[in-house]
Amino acid sequence: MSQSMSQSIEVVIPVHDPARPLERGLVSILGQRAELSALGVDLRTTVVCHNIAIADIKAGLSSEHATNDAVTWLGHADGINSPAGPRNAALDNSSATFLSFLDSDDYLEPGSLAAWWKAAVAQGAAAVIAPLRTPEGSILRSPRIRPSKPAVLDAVKDGLAYRSVPYGLLRRSALLACGFRYAEGIEIGEDLEAALRLWFRGGRISYPYSSPAYHQTDASGGTRVTSAIRPLAEEFLWLDALVGTVWIHSAPKQERRAIALKLLRVHGIGALVRRGSMSGPLAATVWSEADGAAWKSAHQQLLELAGGSLPALSRRDATLCRAAAKAQDQQQLRDAVVLHKKSGRKEELLTDKFCSLVSGDSVVRHYMNERLRSRSGVYDSPLPAPVAKEQRDTH
Repeated sequence: MSQSMSQSIEVVIPVHDPARPLERGLVSILGQRAELSALGVDLRTTVVCHNIAIADIKAGLSSEHATNDAVTWLGHADGINSPAGPRNAALDNSSATFLSFLDSDDYLEPGSLAAWWKAAVAQGAAAVIAPLRTPEGSILRSPRIRPSKPAVLDAVKDGLAYRSVPYGLLRRSALLACGFRYAEGIEIGEDLEAALRLWFRGGRISYPYSSPAYHQTDASGGTRVTSAIRPLAEEFLWLDALVGTVWIHSAPKQERRAIALKLLRVHGIGALVRRGSMSGPLAATVWSEADGAAWKSAHQQLLELAGGSLPALSRRDATLCRAAAKAQDQQQLRDAVVLHKKSGRKEELLTDKFCSLVSGDSVVRHYMNERLRSRSGVYDSPLPAPVAKEQRDTH
């Protein structure tokens, strides 16, 4: 790094498959070097070749990117089908001021890193949560930021638990200070505890309103780990790790309840609906006696995390949770999921405990805030200019 550069950003890309469109990601990062250099920020990227030879990944790139001096190549062989190991290896290897993690099938929109860096500096932020553009082109309406667009986010009031992945710009010193680390040895949910720890214990968290986004794609093909249906106990390994951490036990009840509610709504209900919606010969294999036991255990862990109850949970979700605990086979689970999907507006809006109908975490309050967020433009991020054809076709 030159003497004039006072800060640095390192973008980390773990890659395990030469078919991934890595070049597109590299182009999206390196194209921002000049803009950041003018701000006194040195930009580098580290490609972590996970359980694959560096030469095999380089072979799929143009020579311009395979030999670029702004790209560091790191090998990481752990035999585990999870990006946790390579991400942690890059974190351990880094000396940058800020880190940004990029999946190998995604890319960063032009001007994104400079905009996020300016937000981090302006607020002295430990992390800047990136606007996340979906493959369909819309900005993910998460986390659940207040319509007032606060400069510094509140972990509970701004629903930070609803952003499960730490995409954005992360101050390395803050990561080290709060003990941020991806959970190794599990194939899905490896970033859940790390992200929650950062949002709730990392320091000041900001969102760069109207800035260019982190752009997700659907280019991962059939190899994406999260798409598989696996035994429920295996799918919830991250929960065992989370509830075993010291910081979550010592967190105030309000924080624990906000976290548990999100985990149940998104990951718990999501797991049940996926299994109960399956058809065909494999359907019968996705709900066994062991899965039922794993669900009861996970549900109980989340209730205990919340201090005993989740009053703001909707009636339809609460009914499905209870039905799943009694389901003996996939057909019974399927019946419960069909009932869940057919539930009317009333069951969706009413809370399990009526006194929480308009509490901060209720569905009613969320819908009210969604309208206000749209009016104030919380999630407005301009669409980038079309990607040049030669860049789009580079794989």
